[in-house]
This record gives sequence, structure tokens and C-alpha cells, in this order.
Amino acid sequence: MNVAEDSATVGVQAETVHGDVSVYQVLNDSSPKDRFEVGVNCLRGGMADRAREIIGDAVENGCVTSRSCFYLLLATLSGRSLQQVPPEEIGRLNTLQGRFAHQADDQWTEATKLISRVLAALQTGTIDPRVIDKEFMALGPEQREEILQHLEMFLTGQVQDAMWARSFEAARQARSAGDREGRAWKFFQPRPAEARVRWPRPVEVGVGELVVSGLLGTVAVAACGFVAVHAWRYSWPLTALAVALLGIGVALLVRHAPATSAARPVGTYAAARGGRGAPGGFARKIDRQFDHYFALYVPHGMERADWLAATAATRKALRDEVVEIYRESRVSAEQVAWLTRFLVGEARTAWLKDLPAEPDRRVPVVPAALLTVLGAGALAWGGLHASAFPAATALIIGFGAAWVAAVGGLRIAGEHRRHAVEKEQAEHKLEARREALARWRSKLADQPSDEEMARWLDCDRKALMAEAMRHYRLSSHDIIAHAFIETPGTSYKRARVAKGPWRYTGYRLLVFLLTVDGVRQMSATLSFGKAALHVQGHYNFRYDAVASVEVTEGANGRLTFDLTLMSGHSLKANLMDDSESRDDSLATLDSAGVRNTLHVLEGVAAEGREWINHERRREQDGLAHLAYATHQIFSPP
Repeated sequence: MNVAEDSATVGVQAETVHGDVSVYQVLNDSSPKDRFEVGVNCLRGGMADRAREIIGDAVENGCVTSRSCFYLLLATLSGRSLQQVPPEEIGRLNTLQGRFAHQADDQWTEATKLISRVLAALQTGTIDPRVIDKEFMALGPEQREEILQHLEMFLTGQVQDAMWARSFEAARQARSAGDREGRAWKFFQPRPAEARVRWPRPVEVGVGELVVSGLLGTVAVAACGFVAVHAWRYSWPLTALAVALLGIGVALLVRHAPATSAARPVGTYAAARGGRGAPGGFARKIDRQFDHYFALYVPHGMERADWLAATAATRKALRDEVVEIYRESRVSAEQVAWLTRFLVGEARTAWLKDLPAEPDRRVPVVPAALLTVLGAGALAWGGLHASAFPAATALIIGFGAAWVAAVGGLRIAGEHRRHAVEKEQAEHKLEARREALARWRSKLADQPSDEEMARWLDCDRKALMAEAMRHYRLSSHDIIAHAFIETPGTSYKRARVAKGPWRYTGYRLLVFLLTVDGVRQMSATLSFGKAALHVQGHYNFRYDAVASVEVTEGANGRLTFDLTLMSGHSLKANLMDDSESRDDSLATLDSAGVRNTLHVLEGVAAEGREWINHERRREQDGLAHLAYATHQIFSPP
């Protein structure tokens, strides 16, 4: 038997809430028809308790159709035995008397009539399984599927045999339907964050620097003009050539000035969004993403340790950029995982192609400087030959002014150059990242709905039940009652739509089969994405061996299911993890089948083997009321 260690603390690897998906939310101004559709979604999503409340409210407020009556009856019976149906819900069915007479005689009406006839036949004991099976097969596929999924609990005898056989076969076929293995993992992927890049710093040039460089540049140009006038008298062809060379050289230097350094202070972003000192912080999660993907994308033929050592600086630079550009927004690390993968892939591609981290931006600085020197030299030669002292004086003043102006001017030009280069690089990066984001969104386009997830999980339950029946060599009529519990696995990702139950990548499933001879229990782990069930263990015990069954709430609010036998053996299962509040988990507990399981096992603990006879008697009483109520639906007022 699986004992206390099975309730070990579970660990959430990541969680996602699809807040943009609204299938379980009832708005204040919703019409009864809209409320009914939400109730149907809840029923298909495994939340029968909430479905009963919403569908019942919608029907009471005027949404009375053949389809709504079918789903009201379906929700009333779904996931529980007849004895569990409270009188007020039976009374709600009685209020439909006469309101159904004008409804169309369609497949929904036929399905409702079939359920009514089955209830009546079960009460009188005159049920003919061949007739029921024939009528069932005459229904539409949607109605058949709904009945198979929700009404197996109250069927007995030969009808139960036929229905369960169909249900198990349908579950076997549907477990992998819809490309489950290729799509289920996408449900746990969050909506990806928009593509961003680190934009360049603004041009950092002071007003004083501009004024000084401008004034000294004016002085240098004036001195150069003075020398040129004297040089022209000496040799106008030489002067024209000198001025041309000087002008071209200066223009090239300004245009292709070396960009100033774009380096940022080391450690600027180390503490952003939590930093390395905060295990649950944004930056720490980004660290783990880069560590994981760099360790995963190791170039062929290279040792992982060598690869990680060689890319340490690149890894840190990319990590710092991601932390910086998303640190001020409400974005989770999981929402930018697509960008982390893309950046690591780019780094690996660059490594394999032996490309530099950034494009080669070398500029013709040396040729430009040479042209400038030649032009200035030729101009000085002509000026000194024409008028030595005035030209020498102008050259000294002009050279000093030009030197200081050039230092400042080249830095100003280099700063503009730096901004232009970084902006161009950022735009190219943004375009590449947008394309990567588009590819990722396209991959997630067929993300399964919550209804599909619920359907697959229901098929897994039935697969486990079929395996338990095969192991214990039981047929369906050997089983008096059955119950399930599903809990998170030991390590998992989880996701849900707004107001819906949590879905997990890993589950622990337990099934209890109650027979005349005692309880048969089997537990298994489920890898949801692969639809892989692995039986952990099984255990048999007599009815009088059950000491207690309870759901306890710990100091941290966590709910734990605990079945204790007289021998001291205990079967525990955590119904929620430490990060969930009890209020947030109501939908999850509803879909996990806890209430029905407690009803069955608490009755066994209290009454022992006599529970069988008592339960049958109680169900007969409930069956009579239900049969009457469903019959009244089709009766005139």
C-alpha cells in the first residue's frame, strides 16, 4: 500500500493562468442563456458542483430548452450516486413540469427521455438492457458521449455492463485523440511577452562641449582660410589640391568617426527583479533559463563544461539584457522563455559559424587622417613660401585650435556614430526577435482548450479503472461503487484558465472499487502529456478494517486526504500544494472527485460492510424521487 511518503511535498516548476481565456466566468449582466453556456463549460471541464449551480440558476430564470433540460438532468446526476442528490435539486426538476411540453422533439429531448426511462426502469426493476442499448445507440454522437462521460455512477446490472464497456472503449480511443502528445504541453505555456530589445543610450553631448568645439573649429577654419589666401598667391593649383584633400579628409573623419564605447557598468542589472539573492525573483529565474538552455544547446563535439566556460561572458551579457528590458513590466520569466531559447540558439549558431558577437564596423579612419595631413601640409607649404611670418602665426593658432576642436568634435561625431550603429543593430535584433516570436505563437496556435484537457483526464481515470478491474479480475456488475482522487505529482508545471481548475503535467491518481468482499484500491502516476500511466501499487482491505477517512487542513491551509486502517496503515494524498489557497482550489477540488470519494469512504468507515445494504436502500429512496421528477418534466401542468 502507498503510505505516508506519497504525501511528500510537491514542487511547482512553473505555473500559468490563461487570463485571456474566459469560459468559466459568469458576468453580472449575463443573460440566462449565456449563464447556461458557462454552466455547460463547467460540466465539461469537470466542475460538476459549479455546473449544477449555474445551469440550475439559468433554467430557473427562463433558459428552458430541450438542451438546457438535458444538461440540468446530466449535471444533477454527474459524478455522484443517487443517494447524494439533495432534495432541493430534485425539487428543481419538479419545477420544470409543463414547461417542457412545447419544446422540439429533437436529439436532446430523446436523450432526456432515455435517462428518464432508465431511472423509471431501475426503480421498478423491469429494465431491458437490449432496449436501452438500442435507444442509446439511436442518439446523436454528442448526446451519447455526454451520457457515457457523466452518468456511469448510477447505472447498475446489465445496463451498467454495456455502458461501461462502451465508456472504456471510447476512453481508450480518446486518450490520444487530437494529437494529445503533440499538443497537451502547449496548455502549460503562458502567453509569450512581446519582443523587446535594449535601445541605445541617447546621444550624450553637453552644451558646453558643443560651444567650445564650435568656437575653436571656427578659429581653425579662419586660420586655414588666411593661410589658403597666401598660398593661392604662391601656387593656385597646389592650393586647390590642398584644400580639396583637407576638406575630403575632414569630412571622412567626421562621417566615419569611431563610435564611442557602448559598454555598461558591470553588475548594473545584477539586482534587478530579485537578483541572484532572491531564489524566486525574476532575475534568478532568467539565470536558470540561460544556464539550462546553454547546457542543452552544446555544439556537437564540444564538452559541456568547455562550452559553458567559453560562453560565460556572452551568457551574462544576454542575461543582463533580458533582465533589463523586462524588469519594469508585469512579465513572468516563463513568458520570456521563448526569447531565452532564441538568444541561446543565436549564440550557438554564431559559435558554429565562428562569427563575431557584433558585425565588423571598422571605418576608414587611417586613409581619412592621411588625406587631412597631406592637405594641411600642402596648404602650409604654399602659405609659408608666400608669406612666412603671417602664415606661421596663423598656422600655430589654427593648429592649436584645430587640435582641441578635433578632439572634441571627433568625440561628438563618435557619439552620434555610436547611437546610429546601436540603433541599427537594435532594429535588426528587434526584427529577428519578432520573427522568432511569430514562429513561437504559430507553434502554440493549436493549444488545447480546457475542455480537451478535462476530457483527456477523464479518459485517464477510466483507463486506470479498467486496469484495476483487469488486475482484480472484476466485471462491472461486481462493483457496487467506485471513487477517484487525483492530486498533483511530485514535480510538475501547472496551468489553468480563469476560474477553472488547475491542470498539471504530472498527476497521482487513486481509484477505489467497492465490491461485496471489500475495497480494492490502486494508485498510479500519470505523465499527462504522454498519456502514460505507471501503476505504483495496489491494496485490498475489508470494510471493517477502515478506521477513519478524513480531509484535514494543515497550518499552511493545505488539504490532505487521509485514509487510516485499523492496522495503522495510512494512505495520504495532498489535495493541493503549499502555493495554493483553499479558495483558489475549490474548482480543482471539485474536478478531483474528492466529495464523492469522501461520501463513499466515510460511509464505509461508519457502517462497515452494512454500508452496502444501507446505501442500496437509500439509493432506492432517491431513485423514486428522481424517477418521479424526471417523469414530471414531460407531464402537462
